[in-house]
Amino acid sequence: MEVEEVVPPAELLRKGPPLSVRELDRAPREKWGCLRAVVPVVHAEQGRYDFVERGPYTLPLGVLRPDAQRGAQDAWQFFMHPADKLPRDAAWWNEPAKACLGARLVVRGARGLWFYDEVGAQLPGAETVAESYHAALGELRRRALGLDAPDAAPAPYARDLLLLDLDLLELLRLITLLVKTSAPVEAMRDLARLLERPSVRRFADDVLSADERDVLLAAPSAEAFGYLAGKFRVDEADFTQVTDVKDERGRQALRELLDEFAAFEAEHGAHVQELSRGIAEAEAKLLALRERILELQRAEAGRSRISRMFSRGAIAELAAHKAEGVRTLRHKRALEAEFDALPGYARVRGLTRRVQDFQGSVAAVHRAATSFFDHNVSQQQLKAMRQIVAERIETGDQAGISAGLKNYDLRLRADVLPRVMTMYSLSAYVLRRPDALCRGASLWTVRRIHRLSHLLIDYFRHVRYGGKSLGEAFDESWGQVLQLEKQL
Repeated sequence: MEVEEVVPPAELLRKGPPLSVRELDRAPREKWGCLRAVVPVVHAEQGRYDFVERGPYTLPLGVLRPDAQRGAQDAWQFFMHPADKLPRDAAWWNEPAKACLGARLVVRGARGLWFYDEVGAQLPGAETVAESYHAALGELRRRALGLDAPDAAPAPYARDLLLLDLDLLELLRLITLLVKTSAPVEAMRDLARLLERPSVRRFADDVLSADERDVLLAAPSAEAFGYLAGKFRVDEADFTQVTDVKDERGRQALRELLDEFAAFEAEHGAHVQELSRGIAEAEAKLLALRERILELQRAEAGRSRISRMFSRGAIAELAAHKAEGVRTLRHKRALEAEFDALPGYARVRGLTRRVQDFQGSVAAVHRAATSFFDHNVSQQQLKAMRQIVAERIETGDQAGISAGLKNYDLRLRADVLPRVMTMYSLSAYVLRRPDALCRGASLWTVRRIHRLSHLLIDYFRHVRYGGKSLGEAFDESWGQVLQLEKQL
């Protein structure tokens, strides 16, 4: 399909998108978009690229041709935006704006760019327009590393994108480390050093509040770091306590349990004490018999066959102890059956079991929340990948760069991406248990980890993950869950 090199008329640009009521008649005949770009910018002094944001750009995508039917294939004339007016080597994403559609594709030509709102336009060389900075940065990474064209040479800023990979993974590692580390100050200092890099800071805007970011960048004292670290922890007190559980009348379940038990004891206290004492004595007797039987069995095992023939007394004692154990066990079970038969005991025991089961359930969610760091990418893995970049990709030798990129990609797919997906799954499990984690800084901590994991999945969306890309694997699993949740 050939594209027309038609630039937007100056008059249309001056008008802008149809925002007022008097301009609503233009809306069916015009398509507008509001876009931002992420652009690689090199620092001459450092010799390193940063990936900075540009825009927003409010652009007319196209207009309806005169006398054309809206459903026709060529009904719309899409504009070329001159290359000298927009960032050339950029990845794009949509910025929500009034009277602006979301662009879906961008086509790069020798003289300019075309933006389309159609996914199935079948345009050769078209690239996706993302929906966020993080996904657009992933698009830039895909192009720079030639993920769609294995024979293409990496872009000049490919090395810096790989270093950005590792910085972002380090960001996730440090945030999960802060969940339960006993020495948070050093981790907070490492986090502050990461945020000094503009690309990392922009990536983290969605997971750090403005106050947290300002404190980290202000190089505060160790005391301030220690105070701020409390906002990154998971505290057991933020999880649901037994006293938080209410019945249908709004009363505490624990209070109901205590009231029921107090009434039960008032009616059957003496008999309960007698039965409890009998059961305890039977258990103690069974324990003593068990120890004596084991002692006799060990002694018999150490004797020869001839010695056993002349030691019938030990065998008889062993049999007597076993018989006594059987009688004691039957007596214990009879006392327990009598205990169970007491009026009201089934109610008290049921309440107790439910409270214990609930405590166990909440404890399991708490353990999952405090185990994020154990399942996350490790410092050793990131160090090994940095070493690959330093020794292979920074050498300038083409063969070494190719081998280094292959090794780096293999480690990323085998060691790192499964852990990022695990972070998303674990944090999703905790967040989907509001009966367990319901308040406080711990809730925000888990949401922070969940959000950052999702952003990293968007960023690495085009990396191979098994037989699919990471984005396809996510869409076929958690993506379907998210779509269902939107409909509920």
